[in-house]
Amino acid sequence: MTDPQIPSEKQPIAARPELSDEQVLAYTSADPFAKTSTKPWEYEARSPFLRKVAIVWVILVMAAHLFMGFTVGLSFTGASVTTIDKFAFPGVGVLISVLSWFALTRPRLRANSDGVEVRNIVGTRFYPWQVIYGLSFPEGSRMARIELPDFEYVPVWALQSGDKTDVIPKVRSFRDLEARYMPQDD
Repeated sequence: MTDPQIPSEKQPIAARPELSDEQVLAYTSADPFAKTSTKPWEYEARSPFLRKVAIVWVILVMAAHLFMGFTVGLSFTGASVTTIDKFAFPGVGVLISVLSWFALTRPRLRANSDGVEVRNIVGTRFYPWQVIYGLSFPEGSRMARIELPDFEYVPVWALQSGDKTDVIPKVRSFRDLEARYMPQDD
C-alpha cells in the first residue's frame, strides 16, 4: 500500500519556482536572517588577522587564569580557598577562551550570483545584489563595509585592514563579482 503523501515514480516532483527581484526583496526584508541562495558560493573570504588576534588572546587569557589558579592559595589572606577555587580560575579561562575563539574566527564574507552573505561576530545576513550599492573600504577604517540603500552599511569583519596586503586581492575579486552581478543604475 502506498502513502499518497510520498511521491512515486508516477507522480513528478514540481520544480521550485524562481523568485522575481521584488519577491526576493520582500522576502529578505520580511525575514532578515533568511538564506535565499541555494547556488554554490563563488567567493569566500576570512581574516587571517582576526585568527592571529584570537590565538594571542587565548594564550593571554589562559596564562592569566592558570597563574591565578596556581597562586590563589599560596599565602593566607584570611579567606578560605578550596581546591574548587583553584580549578575555577582555569575553568573560567577556558570558557572565556572558547567563546573568544568562536567569536573572533567566525567572520566570513561569501558571494554568488544571488547575493552576498555577511557573517560577523554576531549574526549572519544575506543581501541580494539588488540592495547592494557596493563594497567600500574607507581610508583609515579598520574594516570594509557593504553599502546599502539610504546611506546604511554593514561592516565586513572578514576584510580587515590588519590583513595588510592580503586583503587587496580579496577586495579586487569581490569587486569583480560586483561588476558581474550587481545591477547597473539606469
